[in-house]
Amino acid sequence: MKDDEIKKISDEEVEKLYDFTKKHFVYYYDLQVELVDHLANAIEEKWTEQPQLSFDDALKAEFKKFGIFGFTGIVEKRQLALQKKYNKILWGYFKEFFKLPKIMLTLALILFVVKAMQYIHPITAGVLALAILLFSIVRFFVLNRQYNKKVKKTGRRWMLEETIFRCGGISFIFFIPYNFIQSLFKDEYTVTAQWIMATAIVLFALYEYIILYVIISKAERLLNETYPEYAVLKQN
Repeated sequence: MKDDEIKKISDEEVEKLYDFTKKHFVYYYDLQVELVDHLANAIEEKWTEQPQLSFDDALKAEFKKFGIFGFTGIVEKRQLALQKKYNKILWGYFKEFFKLPKIMLTLALILFVVKAMQYIHPITAGVLALAILLFSIVRFFVLNRQYNKKVKKTGRRWMLEETIFRCGGISFIFFIPYNFIQSLFKDEYTVTAQWIMATAIVLFALYEYIILYVIISKAERLLNETYPEYAVLKQN
């Protein structure tokens, strides 16, 4: 090699970097991509100063910068960042149902539940809430099964998708506020109680719809835009 020739990471060394991240407990492909890109750039920078440095020695030197816990801190920070980003997206879609024109749909749904309680039976509210919960659980397990099949087929796990599935899997927690509201009023289904319970049910339904339908499609688009490999792997 000439002295003025800059060494570059080879395809074989890139694969070694992927294996290296896996051995250090980084299982998410989107995070592996980011770390491999970071390590590759750092190694090439070292080679500009020390061209005789071997790949393994350059990698060891760079990995030491991550401290005794290795990539653990990076993974945790990335998870928190994705959770924050996910919550922002979720809240953004949720707020749309309280702005024109979607607020009209929200109010219509609340009115529908109130009238159902008044003209059918107060227990209608509980039946609706339970139906939403059961449907959400089924939807979650269907999506989770599809995701696990994709992981098994491609050998790739995606942190953003699993962040969404973790949130989708806690649907039952949002059933607790309804039970709490119902216990406050017990059998006293006043007009005020009916409107409060109807609002709680509609909010629960909107949350489940956004998290199990809207956000899922948003995640795929986001991954397609950020990681071209995602679309390729999904088709295979």
